[in-house]
This record gives sequence, structure tokens and C-alpha cells, in this order.
Amino acid sequence: MTVGVIGAGKLGSQIALRLRGNGVRVLASVKSERSRQRLLSLGLEAYTDNGAVVENSDVLILAVKPVNLPELEFSVDKPLVSFVAGASLESLRRLSSRPYKAMTNVELTAIAVAGQYDEFVNSVLVRVAPTFWVEERLIDPLTVLLGSGPAIVAELALALIRAGVNIGIPWDLAREIVLSLMASLPALDDKFGLEKLAQYVATPGGVTIKALLELSPAEAQIGRAVEEAFVRISALRR
Repeated sequence: MTVGVIGAGKLGSQIALRLRGNGVRVLASVKSERSRQRLLSLGLEAYTDNGAVVENSDVLILAVKPVNLPELEFSVDKPLVSFVAGASLESLRRLSSRPYKAMTNVELTAIAVAGQYDEFVNSVLVRVAPTFWVEERLIDPLTVLLGSGPAIVAELALALIRAGVNIGIPWDLAREIVLSLMASLPALDDKFGLEKLAQYVATPGGVTIKALLELSPAEAQIGRAVEEAFVRISALRR
């Protein structure tokens, strides 16, 4: 199996390296010789010619910037998985008769993909990250939750760290405690369920319930932030 990555910048190179680390041959293309040399230093087969990648790959992964999408000139019958924000399945058909629209983040924590389910395409994507097949209409909301999620969660963690420092905890200790708390969430979810965790921890008239009551406005603010980010996606498409 050979996977071609067109646009091996920040996201594309991470996908390429993850695939290569899982035993997949990867061909990558970039626009400049300087970028090509960077990819070569990472041990990737790299080109400044998209044609070589398109011709010699079994499946294509598209990770160019949205502004560069109109510059691409090829048409293939092989699968093409696009991580280009705002590019619809219909618009991708000029490049491939088998288009897929996907979303992930720079940490490759998960992949959401829309299009006709294909076992071969799935076998490629699961080598990158846990993969969820969804309707195309969900890709834009997931762009916020999945794509922007790491930055949002990082800000929430920093807010909790600062709050700890404010009540006298040294920064480094607060940071370690908060990061360990976040790392424990999957196990806590398995044991209690996130929805019921507060009920388990919060005792009547106690410390936790007081903190949760004070947090109520913050939950609404997070909801508005995510909604505004979703609105921005539509604005960027105009």
C-alpha cells in the first residue's frame, strides 16, 4: 500500500509520519524545495511535483490550505481523503470520483470522515487515529469540537492552573495536578460516567458543589464560544 499526502505541512506531515510509523509507504508533496528538504530530513519520500505523488499512490490524502485548493489540477478514480476545511464532497469530485471529507487535529486524537464507507479507506485512516464515519453535515461542527478542541481544552486547563495558583498552589505543582486530572478523565468516565461524577464527588453543603455552582456561567460561555466558532466556518466559506 502506498499513500500520497498532498500538502505535507503541519497537519499533512503529522499524518504522513503516523502512517509511516505504522508500516505504510508514504509519498508527500509540498510547494517549495525548502519544505521538501524538511520532509526528507524526517525520513519521508518528498516531491515538489504533485503529479508524481498522484500517479504512484493507491490512495490520496489532501491537506493543502483552503486557498490553495483551486490550484490543484488532476482527476483520478482512486480514493481521495480531504482534510481541507470547507471543501464539500461535491467540490472534491473534480479531483476524484471517490472523494471523502475528513477532519482531525494536529495531535491526531481522532478522525471524523464522511463519504461512502470503504473498507480500504478505513484501513488507511485507522493507521492514523481512531476513525468515526459520520454524515457530511457533521464535519463542520466537528471542525470545532475535534479540530479546535485541543486549544479549547488547553485554555480550560490553564484557567484551572491559574485558579490553583491564585489560592496559593505553586505553578508547577498546579500544572502537574491539573494535567493528571485530565489524564484520569477516561478512567473516571468508565467508572462513574461524566454526567454522574459530580453527584458522586459533591457532598451537600461541601466544597465541590460550591465550585460547581460558581461554574454555571462558564458553561454557558463555553457553549457560546463553540457556537460562534461554528458560525465562523460558514463565514469563511463565503
